Amino acid sequence: MPIIRASCPTCGDVDVSPGQMKVMLCSSNGEASYTFRCSDCHMVVAKQIERRVVEVLVAAGVKIQFWRLPEELSEVSNGPPISYDDLLNFHFELANPGWLDQVRRLIDDRGE
Repeated sequence: MPIIRASCPTCGDVDVSPGQMKVMLCSSNGEASYTFRCSDCHMVVAKQIERRVVEVLVAAGVKIQFWRLPEELSEVSNGPPISYDDLLNFHFELANPGWLDQVRRLIDDRGE
């Protein structure tokens, strides 16, 4: 079984087996990283990697997991950013016992 030399920020270079490591590849933008738990300090380590490193790790037997960016990131936003005051007002609205009924009435009035 091949051994992979990886770097832990606490312990330095450590040896990791392919079964102890996972490659994560974003199918939305191609960015990739690997994770493993350091056998010395038990900290979970995650590092960004280039596509060529993905290929080398997968060829060595590391499992790959694909993920996608949330669709909300590509939505167009027409309004202004939420301010601190907006957030504070929302907090106070949620403290109102009838807030859910108010939201339901607004939705009903719009016909949604």
